[in-house]
Amino acid sequence: MYQNIEAIALRMVRYNDRHSILSAYSRQAGRLALLVPAGASASARRQRALLMPMAHFECVVSLSPGRDICGFRDLRPVALPPEGNVVRASLALFAADLLNILLREPMPDEALFAYIAGVARRISSPALSPRGAANLPLALLIGLTRHMGIEPDWSTYIPGSVFDLVDGIFRPAPPAHGRFISTQEASAAFTFRRMSPRTAFSFPLNRAQRNRALDTALSYYSLHLPGFSTPQSLDILRHTFDF
Repeated sequence: MYQNIEAIALRMVRYNDRHSILSAYSRQAGRLALLVPAGASASARRQRALLMPMAHFECVVSLSPGRDICGFRDLRPVALPPEGNVVRASLALFAADLLNILLREPMPDEALFAYIAGVARRISSPALSPRGAANLPLALLIGLTRHMGIEPDWSTYIPGSVFDLVDGIFRPAPPAHGRFISTQEASAAFTFRRMSPRTAFSFPLNRAQRNRALDTALSYYSLHLPGFSTPQSLDILRHTFDF
């Protein structure tokens, strides 16, 4: 059965001499594996260029029950992926790596797709400032907690509390298990609840603060999502935003 889909490209890996496999997240069918030509023809090169990490595209997919890898045709870009810009390319790579780890099930989610598409637009937006770009990975991690069902209970915050990483709540005293962040960092985390890809520019963080916040957020994901692993592109991201 052929179906029109709208999707975001995540990761492409070589399958054999003739094809690569693209992992993508679609509005209509959730996660998909698409068979992409790996040849040197102009058409194959064009398709791969339009399917870089976080590229937003439409195509017609051949969906068959029990078939893991889908063929496709009529590829059309909705928004071109970042090209020739190291900062935007590193943001796209980190976002795609993170989503590739998180989105394992072939289940569509309209709200999640809309959020991811918004992130892709923001990465390519001319309005993206240097500070907004530097803070965008943290904003992405915070925003995705809502869609992954692991959002902290912000209503438990009171001034002077610590944040319990295991239970996802704020406490007046450190928990016995020892997995918590201090009062000062808990206060910052409570402020970060308002951070989004669009508002990330308004949070003045230096390199050390940003890296600490990223590490804490990734630790939180590891505690709440079995099998979660740190995106391999994190080191590239750190070197890109060395300020």
